[in-house]
Amino acid sequence: MAEKVCPVVFRTSRGATEVLAFRHPSAGKQFVKGTIEEGEPGRQAAIRELREESGITTDRQLLDLGQALIGAQSALWHFFAVEVEGLPESWEHQTDDDFGHVFSFFWHPVADDLDEEWHPRFHDALRIIRLSLPHGSNCPSFVLRHGV
Repeated sequence: MAEKVCPVVFRTSRGATEVLAFRHPSAGKQFVKGTIEEGEPGRQAAIRELREESGITTDRQLLDLGQALIGAQSALWHFFAVEVEGLPESWEHQTDDDFGHVFSFFWHPVADDLDEEWHPRFHDALRIIRLSLPHGSNCPSFVLRHGV
């Protein structure tokens, strides 16, 4: 079974929690995610995928948000909250792999449902991301636990 990693970058804007997302030029809207390479620790894979897909680098500690089986073939996804500050409202990043696609990044409000431009697996991923937030809180759990 393929294992995936999803580095989740949260921010709070105008009192609402948002998560980093992007538009793939041929595959719709997505969250950052990728395949864990053989023998690669999940945290390391999350940092690598974030860098490859968005250009974001970080040396901060990641918080394990848990795992879930997602998709028709039930891939095991590992979710990690990533602390990154000072990111813009939107930007574009050209990948070195994936045929050098240009991904257009934006912030998606966690409370907002996803539309038909998102693959069903990302609808499932959003449910897991929402579960990582403390009930009744606009603040990601890693902020509460780590005082970030």
